[in-house]
Amino acid sequence: MKVSAAALSFLILGASLGSQAQVIPDPETRELLEREHPFQPPLVNKVFNSPADCCFSYITRSIRCTFMKDYFETSSGCSQPGVIFLTNKGQHVCAKPSDPSVQECMKKLKHNPSS
Repeated sequence: MKVSAAALSFLILGASLGSQAQVIPDPETRELLEREHPFQPPLVNKVFNSPADCCFSYITRSIRCTFMKDYFETSSGCSQPGVIFLTNKGQHVCAKPSDPSVQECMKKLKHNPSS
């Protein structure tokens, strides 16, 4: 009985170590595999938004459109709606979409895109 338990232990150890092994193909095989099976990012990257694309708080002041270059609305996948403005200096500013100054600036930028 002790021999069987020892053999079983070695089998389990061998199986667990074997599952950790990596096969590294030679450069020709690797190139062939990459050409035949191009990398596709996982679906999760296409479905979920990056936290940088969502607004978690809004600017408290009115939007001064003269300092804004562009904007985009956040996705419905975010926890709350938002408009992210890109300033002339390259910063991002989150604003509340229902704010009148935000809506006015969005209209101006839509009709007169950055020069």
